[in-house]
Amino acid sequence: MNITVMKTLLWRETWEHRGLIWAPLITAAVIVLTALLSTSFTGSVQINVDGKEQALFATLATDLSHQRQLFAVWLGALVIPQMIVAMIVLVFYVLDSLYNERKDRSILFWKSMPVSDAETVGSKLATALLLVPLWVWLVSMIASLVVFVIVSVKLAGTPLAPLATFHLGTWLVLQLTMLQNVLIAALWYAPVAVYLLLMSVYAKRSPFLWAVLPPVLLVIFEEVAFNTSVIAGFIANRLFGFFRELDLHISSDDGDTSASVIQQIARSYEQLGTLDMLAKPDLWFGVAVAVIGFFVVVRLRRWRDDA
Repeated sequence: MNITVMKTLLWRETWEHRGLIWAPLITAAVIVLTALLSTSFTGSVQINVDGKEQALFATLATDLSHQRQLFAVWLGALVIPQMIVAMIVLVFYVLDSLYNERKDRSILFWKSMPVSDAETVGSKLATALLLVPLWVWLVSMIASLVVFVIVSVKLAGTPLAPLATFHLGTWLVLQLTMLQNVLIAALWYAPVAVYLLLMSVYAKRSPFLWAVLPPVLLVIFEEVAFNTSVIAGFIANRLFGFFRELDLHISSDDGDTSASVIQQIARSYEQLGTLDMLAKPDLWFGVAVAVIGFFVVVRLRRWRDDA
């Protein structure tokens, strides 16, 4: 594969679909604006301890280990809304990517260029699975620093001021962990992206309906015919299984103590990374399916030049 050609194709994707660049920036701006307008210590991680706040924050103010953990969980959680928005945008991008070039007949121009079908499809897959997620990671890294500065200023001079301490080492480890998560997410969602590309290259119209109706009809058929939900569970696991590994919500019931909340902070800190997913057969089965599906999409694009 020609690296120069691939760079040009990736540039083409971002130039033609500028929403891929702007969506993470707008989401980050909303998060920063929310931090500016907020009058209390709230964010993606909410801590509700019902009357035991003083004991909890007194412990965190003196316990540097758990203070670093809360720092990492709080900033790490800021990435989640940006990931969700980016995924929504990417679904529509992938569905339209191969369909629109047939609809506006631009596929004839691109097929006249010295660019193979594999390179074209690969550039769209790389944009969805690597380029945009890496851009989200970079934007979220900068946004987290801005939000931290805002919160630090607001907490200055209050009993919560020790919680606004910047832990450089923890922050660097967090960014490496988030980068690791981006790469693992690319593997996990590869079959989903290839499936959407398949619908994009196959559908003569309404690729969104072509992508949604088959699994919905299969789920309904299984439920009616066998009274089971295996297909629904499989789809739900592929769509939301990655985020289940990032359960960063921290809360407390009336009977909980500040110690139990600190334990939840430690548990969420341990779940910041998704490296354990590499040991799941589901992930590698999905990668194998994605590889096969990629070649099917390439072959279909070679034959389909009508809309």
